[in-house]
Amino acid sequence: MRKIYTILCLVLMAQLSFGQVSAEHVLTSKNNKEHTSAVKVPKSVTPFWSEDFSNGIPATWTNSTVPWEYRGPTTTPNVTIGSRGAYASAQAPIQSPTAQNGFMIFDSDYYDNYGVAGGFGTGPYPSNPSGHVGTLTTESIDLSSYSAVSLVFNSYYREYTGIAKVAFSIDGGVTFIDEMEVHPDIDVNDATTEDYQVMINLPSNIAGQPSVHIQFFYDGTVLYNNYYGYYFWMIDDIQLIETPANLIVCQDEMFGGWWLGYQLTGDLGCNYTFNPMDQALGNPYRLEGVVRNLGANSQNNVMLHGEVADEFGNVLFSDASNPITLNTASTDTLATPNFYTPTNMGLHNVSVWASSDSFPTTDTAVMSTIVTDSVYGIDYDWNTDGSGLGSSAWRIGRSCGGQVATTAYDIYADDDVTSISFHVGSESVAGAQMTVELYEGFGTNSIYLAESDPYQLTNADIGAWVTIPLLSPYPVFKGTSYMAAVRGFAHPTDTFTLTVAVNTASSSYIQDNGCDIGSGGFGAWYTATDKMAIRMNFGALPSNIEDSEGNIDLNIYPNPTNGLFVISTQDKNPCMVSITNVLGQEVISLNHDGTGPLTINLDDYESGVYTVKLLYKDKILTKSIVLE
Repeated sequence: MRKIYTILCLVLMAQLSFGQVSAEHVLTSKNNKEHTSAVKVPKSVTPFWSEDFSNGIPATWTNSTVPWEYRGPTTTPNVTIGSRGAYASAQAPIQSPTAQNGFMIFDSDYYDNYGVAGGFGTGPYPSNPSGHVGTLTTESIDLSSYSAVSLVFNSYYREYTGIAKVAFSIDGGVTFIDEMEVHPDIDVNDATTEDYQVMINLPSNIAGQPSVHIQFFYDGTVLYNNYYGYYFWMIDDIQLIETPANLIVCQDEMFGGWWLGYQLTGDLGCNYTFNPMDQALGNPYRLEGVVRNLGANSQNNVMLHGEVADEFGNVLFSDASNPITLNTASTDTLATPNFYTPTNMGLHNVSVWASSDSFPTTDTAVMSTIVTDSVYGIDYDWNTDGSGLGSSAWRIGRSCGGQVATTAYDIYADDDVTSISFHVGSESVAGAQMTVELYEGFGTNSIYLAESDPYQLTNADIGAWVTIPLLSPYPVFKGTSYMAAVRGFAHPTDTFTLTVAVNTASSSYIQDNGCDIGSGGFGAWYTATDKMAIRMNFGALPSNIEDSEGNIDLNIYPNPTNGLFVISTQDKNPCMVSITNVLGQEVISLNHDGTGPLTINLDDYESGVYTVKLLYKDKILTKSIVLE
C-alpha cells in the first residue's frame, strides 16, 4: 500500500517575473501529484469543427452574466496578458498554437479582487457569498454523422476552489447533461502548463445527436477554506474530431518511482537527474508512466516499455510491464516490474513508451540522469536546453526579509554532506549575502541541522552555479529525508534570486521570514510548485580548493555550452588546466601561462557534465560545466 506523507503548508507558484505571491493554507499529501503532460493528438486526425477565436466570441455563442473575457490582438488587455488577479501567479497568457489571434479567459481571481492583494469582494463580480459561475456555450453542432467524437482544446488552468468542467445539451441548450471535470488531476493551488492540450471523449449518448451545444463551465460554487472560486481558466483552439478507433498515449513518464511508489524507505520517488553512485545503488531506477486510452475501442495487452542506455547508445536495461486491458476513456499507471541498478558513473538515457495489440507504439519519452561520484541534483532537464533551469526565479534576499529556499532529498545510503550548490538568478546583485543550510525532514516538519559561513555574491556569480561548503561535513543517514537550503538576508532592495529548476517529479519548500508571501506569518513553511535549483554534495572537500565552485577567482562562460567556452581567472600566474568527465577520466590537459582568458573546445566530446580544474602551485580552482 502506498504510504501517505502529510504536510500542512502553502502551495505557491513563482511568477514568470521572478516574484512570489500569496496563497492559502492547504493540506497536501504524497498522493497529490498531478498528471500535467499535454495530450498529443495525431497529426493525421482532421477536425470537422473548430473555433480559434480569431474574430472574437462568435455571435452564435452564449456568454454568462459573469462573463468569459475575450483577449484579442487589439483588446485591452490584449493577448499578451493572462490573469490579472492578485493571487493567480500567472501574468502570462495561454500558449496555444493561435494564441496571438485571440483566446478566452475566465479570470475568477481578478473578478473578486480587481488585482489588489487583500481586496476580497471588491472586484466587479465578487465570488462570495456563494461563488460565481461562468459559462461559455457553443452554437448548435450537428454530430449526427459521427458515432464517436472527441473534444480537443488548449487549456491553461490554475485551481483554488473553482472547477473547470464541460457539459452538453441535446435539447437546444435548455438543459445540460453529462457534466465532466476537465482537469481532475489538478489539485488546490496547482496548474497545468501554459500549452496543455485536452482531449475528452464525448459520452456515447451525445455523439450522433443532430443538435449538440457544448458548454465550458467554470464552477466557482465549491467552498474551500471559507473561499469560493479563484484563479483562472483560459481556453483556445477548440476542435471536434472523429475519435480514432485505436489511440493510446503515454504521459508523465518517470524513473524515480514518483507515481506507484516502490519506495524503499517511504521516500518521495523523485527523479534525481544527478544521482551519486552510493545513492543510486541504494535506490535503483524505477520506470513508470501514465497510459490513457483515448480511442473508441478497448485496448488489449497494454504494456509500458522501458530502456536504459549509456551515452554511447548501448542498452543496459530493458523491461516491460505486465499486460492489462484498458477500456475506452480509461487511465492507468504502469511500471516495469524490475528496477535498474547502475554499475558505472556517467550519463544514462531512460526511454519509456507504451503499446497495445492495436496500437504498436506511443511516442517515446527520453529522459536523462547522470550517475555521479558526489553530486545530488534535480536540475538536469532533458526536455529543454539540457540545463534544467527555468527562465524564472524565486526572490530570496529581499527588502522585506531573507527567505529560506530548499530542495528535498531522500537518502538511501549513509554519507556526509560537505557542500550545497545553487544557481544564482540573473536579477541578483553583487554583494548580496547568503548562507547554505541543511535540514532534516520537509517543510513544517523540518529540523535545522547545519550551516555555512556567510557568502557574498560576486559579478561572476550572477547567472552561474555557486558552491558553498558547510562549516563541517554533516552525516546523513539511510531512510531519512533532508532539505538542501539557501538562506537570503534582508536588504533595503531585493538583491538575491534563486533560479527555478525544471523537474515536476521533485519537491521544494520556502520559509517566509517577513515578506508575507502567504497567510502563515513569520517563519511559516510553504510548498513551492516551481522547484529550486539547489544541489546537495557529498565527499571530502580538499583544503586547497578555494570555495570549491563558489570561488571568486574563476569564471567559465557560457555555461551550459555547445562546445566552445572561455576560462577567465583573476590569478595571472601559470597553471595546469585539467578537464575531466563524470567518470573522472581526463579528456583535456594543457598548460596555461595565465596572461589572459583561455578558450576551450569540447565539440568532439559527449554531452554531459565536466569538471574544470586550474592547478596552481599553492591552490586548485574548480568549476563544473554542462556540455549540451
